[in-house]
Amino acid sequence: MPATAVRHFGKCLTCGERSADTADADDAQLWCLKHAGLTHHSGYELSAFQYFNATMADPCEEPHTA
Repeated sequence: MPATAVRHFGKCLTCGERSADTADADDAQLWCLKHAGLTHHSGYELSAFQYFNATMADPCEEPHTA
């Protein structure tokens, strides 16, 4: 998955509900603030992640050098 952007999501540590993942960390944080306003839950986790592809290599082959 070349050139995939970092994604973000917010998660409520009280009930486990989480936002949809988004490219904008501010959107994930805003979800947390809105959820706090609706539920009065106060603990949140804001996470960032990135997708990538991995390919198995033949352990007998010598590594490529650049």
